[in-house]
Amino acid sequence: MGDLEFSVPYNNDPGTLTEIFKFKECNGNRIREIYLSGPQEYAGSGRISREQSFDDFADTVNRIHQEGIRVNLLLNSVCEGSDWYSPHVLNKTMNYLKRVFEDSGVETVTIANPMYIREVRRRFPQVEICASVLSDIDCIDKAIIYKKAGADAVTPDVNINRNLSLLKKIREKTGLEVKLMVNEGCLFKCPFRKFHFNYISHKSRNPGADGFRGEDNVFSLNCIQVTKNDPAQLLKSGWIRPEDLERYAEISTFFKLVGRTSSTRMIRRSLEAYMQQAWNGDLLELMAGNLYSYGMSNLMHLDNRSLDAVGFFEKITTCDHECIDCDFCAQLAAKLLKRGVFTPEKIKDMGLQ
Repeated sequence: MGDLEFSVPYNNDPGTLTEIFKFKECNGNRIREIYLSGPQEYAGSGRISREQSFDDFADTVNRIHQEGIRVNLLLNSVCEGSDWYSPHVLNKTMNYLKRVFEDSGVETVTIANPMYIREVRRRFPQVEICASVLSDIDCIDKAIIYKKAGADAVTPDVNINRNLSLLKKIREKTGLEVKLMVNEGCLFKCPFRKFHFNYISHKSRNPGADGFRGEDNVFSLNCIQVTKNDPAQLLKSGWIRPEDLERYAEISTFFKLVGRTSSTRMIRRSLEAYMQQAWNGDLLELMAGNLYSYGMSNLMHLDNRSLDAVGFFEKITTCDHECIDCDFCAQLAAKLLKRGVFTPEKIKDMGLQ
């Protein structure tokens, strides 16, 4: 146990940082970085958050640095419109990054677009660049292209989180650091994903008065309905349990938590569980996105410890993921999922206590 590092989300609520800082070091593990989006004036990102000015952003970065934690700026929009590649837009973005790196001392930037990675690497050779999970890197060839563009690290497509041999080969063949996203909670190989993040990329630039409620849109409602019709999706999704992090030791000891649109309570809960590498409650309450929303809206409960008894990790890391020919997850969902369970966490999340 221990010696793991975490990348932790900031939801633009200053009170959340106070809670995150309490877990700078825990169980022999530590927070390496806090990741956050910048002012919407300059770029979109993969989540919709509260509007902020550059001064707000700079104050947040300074506060994080005072705790000895690195900052990772998200520049991982997948679409910025038809003029995204024009000299005017490109230069504006690069001038913004110059200010971010030189004035605020941000150490790392996460980018989805390989052409922008190439330009950032050319102009800022000392900055650490991570290829975003939204780059959909799911094979060695794609990872190599991102490395050649200038990436130092990669967060692979969550759909290969359980393909240990492929993840190991990506690390070995590219030399890139692999940062694994552990609790996203999306559908397995979601067909709506690229359309959802295209929508978010645009909406994140103009969130509106309550735009930080970024999951309240047609895509989220759609995925909740898909999961309701097929509860096996809860187990097929590419999450990694807190107890299983050490099983990835030959691949990575660096893990990323999702939660930039989550409450302070949920970020703290998932952070504590993953840093302690143990969770005795409902697994869905650690997840972000679809799994959390489905669990809350339908009062579903999946006892995390129940997965130990069925050899879940061994099964899902050795299967061929040809789900059409297998009903393991469907049968397990029917056996382990419980409906109508009010836990203390659900009660608090619903604002009933």
